[in-house]
Amino acid sequence: MKGASRYCGIDGLILNAGTVEPLCRISDDTPLDDWKRSFDVNFFSLVTAIKAALPYLRKSSDSGRVVFVSSGAAVKGMAGWAPYNASKAAMNSLCR
Repeated sequence: MKGASRYCGIDGLILNAGTVEPLCRISDDTPLDDWKRSFDVNFFSLVTAIKAALPYLRKSSDSGRVVFVSSGAAVKGMAGWAPYNASKAAMNSLCR
């Protein structure tokens, strides 16, 4: 086989998206849209990627695999990183 025709499926998906912005605490006056942007990158982009890849992963002769790259902030948290902590914790729940 030549060219792209030999690559006709997806055997694995690595989810490694992340942004720490905005750095803030829940008590700060950080606009809700900034929180939403953090969740869009750190959580909803993963959902979008999984939904797009799932039909191909199910057809994989290797049974398809999804790898989530998380952070210790998801379980322990880091002061001043509230949106990041929360969005990575949501990602861990999605993985489970």
